Amino acid sequence: MKILSAKQMALADQETIKNEPVSSLDLMERASKKAFYWIQNYFGQNLHNDLINTEFHIFCGIGNNGGDGLVLARLLSNFAFQINVYVVAFSDKRSEDFEANFERIQEVSNIKITEIKTEEDLEQLNSISKNDWIIDAIFGYGLNRVPEGIAGKTIEFINQHSNKNVISIDIPSGLFADENQSKEQRFDKNMTIKATHTLTFQSPKLSFFFDEYSEFVGNFEVLDIGLDKNFIEKLDAQNYWLTTQKAKQIYKPRSRTGHKGTFGHALLIVGSYGKIGAAQLSAKTALRSGIGLLSIRTPKCGVIPLQSSVPEAMILVDDFEKSKKKNKYVLNSFSDELVEKLSDYKTIGIGCGIGTAKKTKKLLLQILRNVDYPIVIDADALNILAKNRNYENNDTDWLDFVPKNSILTPHPKEFERLFGKTSSAEERHRLLRNLAKEYQVYILLKGSFSALALPNGDIYHSSFGDIGMATGGSGDVLTGILTSLLAQGYNSEESLLLSVFLHGKAGELAAKNKSSEAMLPSDLIEELGNVFKMI
Repeated sequence: MKILSAKQMALADQETIKNEPVSSLDLMERASKKAFYWIQNYFGQNLHNDLINTEFHIFCGIGNNGGDGLVLARLLSNFAFQINVYVVAFSDKRSEDFEANFERIQEVSNIKITEIKTEEDLEQLNSISKNDWIIDAIFGYGLNRVPEGIAGKTIEFINQHSNKNVISIDIPSGLFADENQSKEQRFDKNMTIKATHTLTFQSPKLSFFFDEYSEFVGNFEVLDIGLDKNFIEKLDAQNYWLTTQKAKQIYKPRSRTGHKGTFGHALLIVGSYGKIGAAQLSAKTALRSGIGLLSIRTPKCGVIPLQSSVPEAMILVDDFEKSKKKNKYVLNSFSDELVEKLSDYKTIGIGCGIGTAKKTKKLLLQILRNVDYPIVIDADALNILAKNRNYENNDTDWLDFVPKNSILTPHPKEFERLFGKTSSAEERHRLLRNLAKEYQVYILLKGSFSALALPNGDIYHSSFGDIGMATGGSGDVLTGILTSLLAQGYNSEESLLLSVFLHGKAGELAAKNKSSEAMLPSDLIEELGNVFKMI
């Protein structure tokens, strides 16, 4: 799904009004009804309580977002015990649709209307019960400055009295849709609503996918309000939201006549002394993801654990030695025999638990210089790359050796080590896009909302997953899925998008069955079959 900018959303509104045709007032009604249906369903499904015993406090600005709030007040008045509407009069200019809907609620008996012009007006508001719900409809996606005056004071008041029962309409007031930290506008967390739920219309807003703003967005739901889909299809976009539908489009059903050769042969270079668990997780996941043949190159210390726990894989035992200083087994560099056989594999996954010893670095460099197909680079392999990007001494940048269309999977700290610090989420987002284009690779910046950068400049954003995945080993599972799908013949873009979906959805199922606290990375592997069934 395209993530539309604020300007594109405004254009889509205008084109829908013009071409459907539909009046702006009726379009507002349609959007607010979708929000009402969501609220009605949420109370029924999650709170096990009908709306009649709930008191709502709806804070409305004087533009079209406020108009949405007024329509919602009228719709809720048929079901809720009491509706309190507060008109935040931060200006004398009111939109026509706001005025029309303001007239409509005048005669509704259980809607109490209060105008807020001063701080004294705020102070006189009745206390909000912990069971009451606040609806934020002050500012929409068109906001282009930090709220101030009575609007800012109202936002502070809401955050102080909300008890975490806040629904924002379209976007939390005070948050900008696209750019929150630019020269023109600077995000102010004290002037932004902290929503529990955000009901956004037609398209998610880019700022929803930045960790820095997640505490303000809460859980977001995208409501289709029937904007002109033909027009939206023609709009240029470089940001997308990864959906289940996209995963279903990518997934390739298996042929009845397939065999193990059909589904690819990959090499995992994983593990080191004390980190064979990373090798086991990535290997088991690759097998659970449908690969035909899997070979694992690992130090001798990993042979018995891997042969015992992953009997379906073939083990290539590396020569090994003990480090004199640390008394640890480390990987040696390639033997000539292995270099000659690199063409036997469809792809290579390297990095899970391999460490950063000197001979391990040589191994990675030989991989980069001797393969001409996309590979998966994770964990310690990324850390080795980061240590070999010294431009000051005119040293070679190892990133230049990475095969085109390879997939790099850094978490934020690894990304910082590889590419440098950034001052904001927006700056990091731009850097991510530029790096994928410059090196013609796929970069997966992992996080609660992962960003998937493509060499053509597009970035997909994923909201799949669960907080229980924030534990050591989850990344090894993802590397196994990526390596497996590449080996099976999915191209790099397909492998990246489908892997992130499978990984995230498996995490959601594991959390549902085990809880976020108790789930393990190995639980994700066990849920992969259920996710494949789902698509």
